[in-house]
Amino acid sequence: MNERRGKGPALWLALLCAAGCGEPLSPVEAIDGTRVLAAKVEVAGDARRASPLPGEDVTVRWLVVAPDPAASFAYSFDACVAADSSFDLAECAGDALATAESVEPVAEPPLVSFTAPSDGASGARLAVIGGVCSAGVALADGAGGERACSDGSRFLAANDDFFSDDGRAPNTNPAFGDISLNELVLGPETATLTDCAALPSVVLGSGPRTLGVRLDPDSRDPLVQTNSADPARESLLISYFVTRGNLDHAFSAVESDDPDASGSVSWTPPPHADEPTLARFVFVVRDGRGGTDFTERRLCVVP
Repeated sequence: MNERRGKGPALWLALLCAAGCGEPLSPVEAIDGTRVLAAKVEVAGDARRASPLPGEDVTVRWLVVAPDPAASFAYSFDACVAADSSFDLAECAGDALATAESVEPVAEPPLVSFTAPSDGASGARLAVIGGVCSAGVALADGAGGERACSDGSRFLAANDDFFSDDGRAPNTNPAFGDISLNELVLGPETATLTDCAALPSVVLGSGPRTLGVRLDPDSRDPLVQTNSADPARESLLISYFVTRGNLDHAFSAVESDDPDASGSVSWTPPPHADEPTLARFVFVVRDGRGGTDFTERRLCVVP
């Protein structure tokens, strides 16, 4: 059995709420404010790998979203060796290995690049800890040196931890494949478009449709088994987020023994709008061991 501690669906839900569920009645899948949704670890030279060897360079990319597709964010993150602890939310054991910060809001997503300690033990727990301010709000100096936001709003804390490669069960990032809405394929080229004339469209109030998500067949890494009851490969958790309309659930589990790595969710377009309106869908998949992928698709809903 792989001895690295994984994160179950309950913990992922708690982390998502800690990062972005500011309104108690806000659905977890709704992008109705600034949300820190995920972080992706990429080893230099092989972005599919999510566990660096000692001495390798690594980048952690954060997924931060807001209702405005052109939103910008101020942020501050520290990369470090995590303290030895039973807590799932990591703390730094010493000084930061690297710091990435933008005091003023910027359009580029937060990322932290650093070198995994060459003198560290393989299998060491690494962490990136920090957070962002709400869209368009700058960083400020808080009391006692704490991070704060210039308008007095809450600093949205975010925490990601992962393990360096110990050689027993190397970890790679899962990867998204095709995404469709009923028979309509939503290609990756839609992820950055905002002009409704260039995007696929659906009619307002036209009833539920199925968003189908397929993952790369190699997204579930093999695991070390100590007996026949242990899973032979990872399980995955797909999370769904949307800016317009309603989803009937927020998560899909892909179990280790499922024949296909896929998920689906029912989306109902909004019932009313006076003009064509952009709808954004954000997808995150995690393997519970530090491997992550995320992507976005867009379409327009029209009267």
